Amino acid sequence: MTRFFRINSIKVFFLTLVFLACNNTSFAGETPQYSYKEFKPFKMVFLPDIHLSFADKPDKILFRESMVIFQDVIKRLNQEKHPDFVVFGGDLTHNEDGMFSDMPMFLDIAADLNARYYAVFGDRDADVAENVSKEVFVKEFDEFDYETSQQTFWSAEPVEGVLLVGLDTSVQGKKYGYLNIHQLFWLDGVLKANRDKFTVIVMHHPPISATDADKDIWKDYTLEKPGLFLELIALYPQVKIILSGHHLNNYVQKINEKLFITCPSIAAYPNMYKILKVYPDRVEVENEKISFKQIIKKAGKNMIKSTYAKEFNPKKPKDVIKFQKGNRFSRKDKYYFGEDKSGFFR
Repeated sequence: MTRFFRINSIKVFFLTLVFLACNNTSFAGETPQYSYKEFKPFKMVFLPDIHLSFADKPDKILFRESMVIFQDVIKRLNQEKHPDFVVFGGDLTHNEDGMFSDMPMFLDIAADLNARYYAVFGDRDADVAENVSKEVFVKEFDEFDYETSQQTFWSAEPVEGVLLVGLDTSVQGKKYGYLNIHQLFWLDGVLKANRDKFTVIVMHHPPISATDADKDIWKDYTLEKPGLFLELIALYPQVKIILSGHHLNNYVQKINEKLFITCPSIAAYPNMYKILKVYPDRVEVENEKISFKQIIKKAGKNMIKSTYAKEFNPKKPKDVIKFQKGNRFSRKDKYYFGEDKSGFFR
């Protein structure tokens, strides 16, 4: 399929200038202040990097156990957690053949969920064979009002007064992420039209770095050239939560009253997912591990043996375990959008 929204570098430069001019403001200037309407507290779950697969090979991702892990998480969400909605954050299946052969298995398991769900593209979902297009993925989720069969990003109002925006950061055949100028124009329009709605943005690739390694040897685990995206959302105070995955680690950072949350994978150590109870002034977080202690133990051993761990620290690959779990701030169970009432900022 011809790449949708293919834009050469000259056009990108030109459109960027137009983009800045249309906003009639400088990203470095003062940000106008807007307040969002009150909304009823809601509970959501973000599940990235499920990597559902029948593959039987050693890896930091537990392919062999991926199905039973996913089934168990869905069961727990139904019986114990009762979220208002769930977002599958990319790499839903490992899609090793590029033809979405594992997608029926994913959809059958997801169908048991007693809550509405949404999905965004990951790098594996976009790594398609020559005779397959992204439309195969999109059509499986067309109930969520994708505007066209080719548009792979969307917005929805899962709770009254709350805007959920799903971005497509995938680049076909690449592991790193990217947001082109067309999608940024679209995002600007959506945010401008919904200034009064509390906004959550979901995407596969993290727009911020969790470690210095993300700037060189681990650059494939982040969003390439995120500056324009970060400057854009800085213009909109109603954007409060940005959720991503891909890195498989647990990392949270607060920047300008916005929470950037990189969520780990249930199929790789620390085999954890986050349940977010969102209030107008705060987020309460449940950092949930999967049910299987022996599987978690196996995942830890696989992680330490992985190339990923050796890249993190060639001399002490075990140090990757601490990184995956996240620092103290990333493991907190409550975050405030304004003043941090817990007295702990980092």
